[in-house]
Amino acid sequence: MPVSIQSVIHSSVKIWHPDLVNIYGDCEIEADCNIGSFVEIGPKVKIGRGCRIGAHCFIPEGVTIEENCFIGPGTIFTNDRYPPGGKEAWRPVFVRKNASIGAGSVILPGIEIGEGAMVGAGTVVTRNIPAGWLVVGNPARRIIKQVFHCVKGEIV
Repeated sequence: MPVSIQSVIHSSVKIWHPDLVNIYGDCEIEADCNIGSFVEIGPKVKIGRGCRIGAHCFIPEGVTIEENCFIGPGTIFTNDRYPPGGKEAWRPVFVRKNASIGAGSVILPGIEIGEGAMVGAGTVVTRNIPAGWLVVGNPARRIIKQVFHCVKGEIV
């Protein structure tokens, strides 16, 4: 079975085509999340309440995604800057609450994407993104310093 029985997945999580999604051991996926087809979620990944994970995403061990985040289709997170470095060289990635990552983006190891930040489609994130910034390009560059979000009908 592609979904590990060792993972903690809230009953309200919607996994589109569970037979096409791999979720490895010790993951935590909180309530009201939506996970698209062909998603790979590594061991010990944490996904907060209300997140949307688009199809074809790769989320390896060491990634934490806080509540109400959007991860666009085809987003790739990495945890090893110089593979194969072994687990001792892996660096965690944090996506803070209400952040949004556009389709086809690549997030390098050791990155923190700040609260409410937005990453444009196809962006390669090589440095931390402060809260509220909008970044695009390869490498990611700031376009707007403060982004206003509408989260579940409220502007934050």
